[in-house]
Amino acid sequence: MVVTTSTQPAFLLGAAFFQIGEEFGIGPVGLGALTSTFFLTASVASPPMGRWVQQVGWQQAMRINTRASAAVMLAIAILAIDLWTMGALLVIAAVSYGISNPAANLALSDHTDPRHRATIFGAKHAGIPASALLAGLAVPAIVVDFGWRWALVSAALIAASLSLVIPVGSVAAAVEPHHEPPDRRMMPPMSTRWLLGLASGSALATWAAIGLGTYLVSAALELGFTEAEAGWLQFSGAAISISTRIVVGVLTDRYGWSGFGGIAILTGMGALVFALLPVATSAWFVIGVLIAYGTGWGWPGLMTFTVVNANRGSVAASSAVPQAGVFVGAGAGPLLLGYVIERGSYDAAWLTVALGLAGASAIIFVVRARLRAVLISL
Repeated sequence: MVVTTSTQPAFLLGAAFFQIGEEFGIGPVGLGALTSTFFLTASVASPPMGRWVQQVGWQQAMRINTRASAAVMLAIAILAIDLWTMGALLVIAAVSYGISNPAANLALSDHTDPRHRATIFGAKHAGIPASALLAGLAVPAIVVDFGWRWALVSAALIAASLSLVIPVGSVAAAVEPHHEPPDRRMMPPMSTRWLLGLASGSALATWAAIGLGTYLVSAALELGFTEAEAGWLQFSGAAISISTRIVVGVLTDRYGWSGFGGIAILTGMGALVFALLPVATSAWFVIGVLIAYGTGWGWPGLMTFTVVNANRGSVAASSAVPQAGVFVGAGAGPLLLGYVIERGSYDAAWLTVALGLAGASAIIFVVRARLRAVLISL
């Protein structure tokens, strides 16, 4: 929920853009620019915020994050009147968001059973699709009848309430088992070089998240769906993504997988599904979107799982590097896809996403093979 509330400004922007774009007089490129502002700022903020979280602890970091998120969402609802004020406030929101993932990763690494770590991080990484889910739900529940500003006020109240349930005082760390399953030692500690490789793959794969979270509602409206139907489609797809992240985590724990294979398979399947979306209409479009959410946007929990298990001594700082790659992809993706949509079509954007996912799958396979070679040589 910490991650979910931190990303509500970006996903509500995409889900409610049929109102915001008309009010501010901007199109897909403007939406892409605003979304890019949020995620590129987060990419810059994430590594230093990760180091800061490692120093101050996850509890203090989470309290600051949730209160700042609530304040900035209220500010957007009250003060955003054009492209420039919205962009400036999204920069502030993004700095706060840069705190959320390192804090959550550190908390879960210290306080959960390592034997269930893939499942735990799958659940934790449900935070982003949960944000898309709530944004999609907000369209028929709030935006259509009351306007997009009231959706942000509601999200701010959730963030403020969340800050009240963060534990105060010391929290006992999880007891490490004497004998961890063998799969937990299948990969050596990752150097900055390999972390940057994972960051590159994450950046390319994140185009799927941005394509669905930012442009799905607008694409569905163009295909003839109503505003409420488009919102429910985003809601349902995000629910599929959440379920996938948890299920692949459970399977990874149960069968002792390293996580790399799962990431490569999901991104590869996602590439195929996105490549088929341009020829899908009506019910087939709905089915394709749901599968795309489950495959192209089902991998982030496994990504964090692999990094945390390999770099136990620097969880917050190490996990912030691939997370920065996610933010770079989330920042560059909206600009690229917005340009493709405005100059071409939504179909061209789906094909662009497919290429990104295919590239991510190839990178993950290469990193996995190189790390295995290092392990064998030790």
